[in-house]
Amino acid sequence: MSLEKIFKRFDKNNDGTLSLVEFFDAVLKYFPGFFQEDIERRFKEIDINGNGQINANEFVLWFEKILKISFDVCDVDGDGKVTARELHLVMKTIIGKPHTKEVCAEQIRIADTDSDGCLNYEEFKALLFSDF
Repeated sequence: MSLEKIFKRFDKNNDGTLSLVEFFDAVLKYFPGFFQEDIERRFKEIDINGNGQINANEFVLWFEKILKISFDVCDVDGDGKVTARELHLVMKTIIGKPHTKEVCAEQIRIADTDSDGCLNYEEFKALLFSDF
């Protein structure tokens, strides 16, 4: 799924922008542990032009930045690929999710479209987008 499609899914009133309420609802749907203050701060950060709305371009730029940071964190050895071992290490130590090595290996296998046993950036994005 593209970032533009994700944006449209979040834009409940189809006006081409995300209000704070729409953004708040979307964040809590996928990341229920966030606090209102954190969501409001993030909203202001994404709203580059400061008009109180997030347009598709602002959303895409921000989301791409977050995806790249996430990939770099998961790519522990910096080789441009995320292995099941690296994914498991990050899930366990940084994110705190109790995924087993087997679950991480299965996630890699499902998203690994070039069958090299690990995820490049595009495959990593596809894995993350599967939740949306």
